[in-house]
Amino acid sequence: MRIPRFWAVAEGTGTGQQGQQLFRRVWGWSMSSATEALDMAHEQLRSALTRVGVGTRVGGYYPRTPLREPILDELVLDGEQVLAVTRNRYGAEVLNTDRVLIADVDLPEMREPTAGGLLRRLFQRRAAETGPAAEPPLVVERLVTIGGWARANPGLGVVVYRTASGLRVFVTGVEEPTASARGGQILAELGADPVYRELCRAHGTFRARLTPKPWRLPGTKAPNERWPYADGNAERRFQHWLARYEAAAAGYAVCRLLAVHGPAPSTVDEQIIRLHDERTGVQTTRPLA
Repeated sequence: MRIPRFWAVAEGTGTGQQGQQLFRRVWGWSMSSATEALDMAHEQLRSALTRVGVGTRVGGYYPRTPLREPILDELVLDGEQVLAVTRNRYGAEVLNTDRVLIADVDLPEMREPTAGGLLRRLFQRRAAETGPAAEPPLVVERLVTIGGWARANPGLGVVVYRTASGLRVFVTGVEEPTASARGGQILAELGADPVYRELCRAHGTFRARLTPKPWRLPGTKAPNERWPYADGNAERRFQHWLARYEAAAAGYAVCRLLAVHGPAPSTVDEQIIRLHDERTGVQTTRPLA
């Protein structure tokens, strides 16, 4: 996986084609040191200011540049990082791994704009129900399709979860899933979002959100501060936000287990899946968010 541990920022002003002064603020990153990250930031700034001078559009890096996220937890086996938990730009915890293929299958018809929407009330009414029988016809239909795919690929383990806006599918037993053509093919066959597929390819990792999106929680929104924090005051403001977010998130789950197909996962893969299940509240009856 390519998750930088060090980040640094560089700022500067360049002259546009019409002589206007244009400000740029860019980030550099490194796997090994803060000094290397700062050197990269200055190089990125020089490149950005050069492009400004000739009228080239600056920006549009996502998902090609690394994601600026702190590493909260990790699993290292025999010197190799096989799992990292990071915090994304809107404050949710995210599982990152290159060992288990993860596909998020969005069902646009199931999306909900606010925490008080009709779908939220549906989830709350069904909080005590589990299994495919409790799901809407759209979800059941997709479950049947994934079940057929699993039977056509009997050598792979398939675990299917319900999320607030669709399904999440773990596939075990794939050789080099982030780097191989087979891994990309499986994501496409399962209906994973194209941008997510490109992110996985570019960064060498699959991602799965472990805690709720803040705007799905009553009275909660995304934080104003982002890591690395500008100063101590910014970090304190974020910590206040985090305490409120975690208190609100405690009443919700992110996933609910729906189906398991194929052979059992390896010991390492099972550790990754177990951490995912524990942190997403899979075994609880809490409503989804």
